[in-house]
Amino acid sequence: MKIYGIIGYKNAGKTTLVERLVTEITARGFSVSTVKHAHHAFDLDQPGKDTFRHRQAGARQVMLATGTRWVLMTELRGAQEPALADLLARMAPVDLVLVEGYKRDGHPKIEVHRAVTGHPLIAPDDPTVRAVATDGPLTLDRPLLDLNDIAAVADFVLRETGLIRSARFDTVVMVDWSGGNDTGLMPKKDAIWAGVVRDGVAREPVYLRNRQVAETWVGDMLAHEVQAGRRVCLGFDFAFAYPEGFAKALTGDPDPLALWDWFAARVQDGPLGNNRFDLAGQINRLLPGVGPFWFNGLQRDIDHLPRKGNDRTFHWEPLRRRTELAAKGSFEAWQLAGAGAVGSQVIMGLPVLARLRRRFAGQMAVWPFEQDQRPVTLVEIWPSLIAKAVAALALPGEIRDAAQVRVLASAIAGLSEPALSRMFDQPADSEGWIFGVGHEKELAESAMSHANR
Repeated sequence: MKIYGIIGYKNAGKTTLVERLVTEITARGFSVSTVKHAHHAFDLDQPGKDTFRHRQAGARQVMLATGTRWVLMTELRGAQEPALADLLARMAPVDLVLVEGYKRDGHPKIEVHRAVTGHPLIAPDDPTVRAVATDGPLTLDRPLLDLNDIAAVADFVLRETGLIRSARFDTVVMVDWSGGNDTGLMPKKDAIWAGVVRDGVAREPVYLRNRQVAETWVGDMLAHEVQAGRRVCLGFDFAFAYPEGFAKALTGDPDPLALWDWFAARVQDGPLGNNRFDLAGQINRLLPGVGPFWFNGLQRDIDHLPRKGNDRTFHWEPLRRRTELAAKGSFEAWQLAGAGAVGSQVIMGLPVLARLRRRFAGQMAVWPFEQDQRPVTLVEIWPSLIAKAVAALALPGEIRDAAQVRVLASAIAGLSEPALSRMFDQPADSEGWIFGVGHEKELAESAMSHANR
């Protein structure tokens, strides 16, 4: 069952919204149940009725059954109030349960807010509030829904829960990352570039001279898009995870997103230098033998970080992720420098993603680890999946990195909704997955049809 909450202060209109949502969503063919939390003593029974007398006599549960409905009343008699999860477990399966109240529980919610009540907003201090349904203008970092447009509110809930999937995005942003130092004022290759397609229109690729500039640019762009209620597909061209078991070995937690936070707490980064090689050596020291990271790119030697792959005595097994085996020609994440190396990009990129994820908590889903729909979907990309299309569509004199993100952003933005749904239909995998792997032909065809327009 999908669970979605409706919260707000007294007289905001929570019950009215729940009532209207039930009518709207059931009319679309979905089955819906509701849970309402009351902060005061209540009684559905009436003094003098048979069931009331049963309860007064000491019955712990009383069931009243008729030909049209039945109800089970449970007397707590001083016992602790059951948790929402326990109550939901007692309900018959349906498509959606709308929960009114329980604002402190962790399920996603819409806040109902009407200015006339004079109450403050809950949303700024609660990342579980995904949107605010209101009858007036507000400035907020969440989508704003018209309280009187019940169809739009229902659409939002159904998309959020995955009961309907609108795979199309308003904005597509693809980022070609770099693990190196500041690349200077003038645009150049082997730097950070971003390709942007907004409302089907490709913008000029954006040159970002270092990771600090890039993180600020991406964060500001996302804040603007989310505030405007726009859905964003944001891609980065480095691995979102390591091969099976590495996250748990390093952090004690098998969740690959825990590894993001681990790196964020240890990576030291600046425009002109960082500690990625030293950190890789420290990681190697925690593991048996010499490895798995290799290729010290600095002049000075670093303990436990060999300069050549053949100098390793320890190789992580498996060496490559499942998606890398499927993406022919992709590189393993252990090589930190040299031709084709992507290891430095991973180490220097995951901390940025961790901070973006914290900043947009509750509004960003990291695919394929998180499958629910949110305003921002973060995906791992590899532009070389459509290398031939990029080469064919590159403009005269265009820097290859810029062409890659421009063409890939146009390809993803141009995909039909069924095509997008097929590409997103990938089971959650602790090793992550490169978006588009297995659908290279379809992605390339979209690029040829939509890029350079």
